[in-house]
Amino acid sequence: MRKDRLAHYRKMLMEKHRQLVEEVGKSALYGKGQEDDSIKDLGDQATTAYTREFLFELGNGDRRLLKEVVTALQKLDEGSFGSCERCSEAIVEKRLEALPFARYCIGCQRAIEEEERMATG
Repeated sequence: MRKDRLAHYRKMLMEKHRQLVEEVGKSALYGKGQEDDSIKDLGDQATTAYTREFLFELGNGDRRLLKEVVTALQKLDEGSFGSCERCSEAIVEKRLEALPFARYCIGCQRAIEEEERMATG
């Protein structure tokens, strides 16, 4: 892959990294708030608990995505960026443009998703 394209993907990944670090930090801070549930009625307590759980799950998704972005940045440094982890073929640039942290080519991604469906179905 050309150096200018690699620099483009690095810039995209660094911006995504910055956004995710900010989001993960926000969700972590939200969960640490000390609220006095004793003055709330049961409905308010339930709403607060639901909101905390919802934000926690969002935070988990952001943490997983952050890990994918960090891995993609490491691949850039190692020279293996843009190669499918399963078949080692090049991942098409259109896919990398949409998901610069993609680990698999489209064919392998479909196969993995199908295997997961078969395992749970």
